[in-house]
Amino acid sequence: MSPDAKPNLADILYSQNGAKTAGKPKSSHIKDELDEPKHKIANPLLFAKTREVLGNLISKRMKTSGGTDIDWLIEHNGGFMIFELKIFHDDRILISKAQMIAYEKLYANLPKCHVLFIGHDDIDFTDLNDPVWMFEMREWKSGAIPHVEDRLVDPTYSENELYGYRVERDFMEKIDVKELRDRIDLIWDEFEG
Repeated sequence: MSPDAKPNLADILYSQNGAKTAGKPKSSHIKDELDEPKHKIANPLLFAKTREVLGNLISKRMKTSGGTDIDWLIEHNGGFMIFELKIFHDDRILISKAQMIAYEKLYANLPKCHVLFIGHDDIDFTDLNDPVWMFEMREWKSGAIPHVEDRLVDPTYSENELYGYRVERDFMEKIDVKELRDRIDLIWDEFEG
């Protein structure tokens, strides 16, 4: 940090607490045919085109602003799993304020709900050993994840500035793709009962 830079909440907390993930040994998982994707997009070009077309709906002439999305929503026996996947930039993920408000409302109003925020380094989730970092909405609501608000630009999706939260990698739990899949199945099992 430069001498003129003001420390932010995440910097202060990190210097006091240290990294959460230090010292965890890396395991190795072997992929088999059951690790292949259960669902595949039949026409990836059409899928990408449809998402791009949505971006054309709101123009500069309009008062209405742009939107946000939910990456994955699963319902099972009245329980809901919601996933938000974010690519790391400068060891942080960016979550717009609008997105977080929507997730908080869903979490508060759905009877059984898990919202998982998953940060990654632009992986495709095919290698079971690839690391991902995650936290759940309950950790966000409890304050275990620092709420660092800022005006942000997320270069993954847009060059537009947005108002939201940045979450540092060091405050998220580091696991691998296999462990993430196992966690998702544990939530599914919870909905079975």
